[in-house]
Amino acid sequence: MDAIRLLASFGLGLNEGRRTFDRLFTSGGAAVTLIVAEGRDPVGDLAALGITARPLRRPEVRVAEVRRLLGLSQAEFATRFGLELDTVQNWEQGRNRPDPAAMVLLKVIEQNPAAVDAALAG
Repeated sequence: MDAIRLLASFGLGLNEGRRTFDRLFTSGGAAVTLIVAEGRDPVGDLAALGITARPLRRPEVRVAEVRRLLGLSQAEFATRFGLELDTVQNWEQGRNRPDPAAMVLLKVIEQNPAAVDAALAG
């Protein structure tokens, strides 16, 4: 119960905390999003309760930089990777930010565009 309360102190509801620990004990792992204030250490706090955790940070990608490194126009980048042109334009002009799933895709494009090409051709 202390661990569930600890997760609640990082913004996870009590019911979601209980479900998280149910998944942890039945499958050996669980992923949660925590709101961490400056100076707080959820990994250390969980370790003090005997629970091993590791932080997963959302990647940050500068879309225009990646696109330019690939030598593609906005339209070419959008077409090659199955994105909407206006979405790419909005990201680059700061009107919108990529959601977490798009950010992961963009990170893969940055590090291994051929893998994305292969998956899309697949």
